[in-house]
Amino acid sequence: MPSRQTKWILVIIVIGLAAIFVSYKTELSNVCAIRQLNIAGDEKKYEQTKDPQFCDALNSRISQFNSECKSNVEELDCG
Repeated sequence: MPSRQTKWILVIIVIGLAAIFVSYKTELSNVCAIRQLNIAGDEKKYEQTKDPQFCDALNSRISQFNSECKSNVEELDCG
């Protein structure tokens, strides 16, 4: 049977991991540099697949990114 100290250590670890997860989802995913890297990765995926639906969704993300992050990432030609 785990000791009382071991239980508290596990509780602290779980709370810490939950805090890190929430912080990542709320703050880091909205950082412009990280969003730009995600868009660049998706542009490479589009070049491999040439999926028009993926392209339209990606262009929507690029447009939103440009307006929110004051950037000028060029949208893709889906045609």
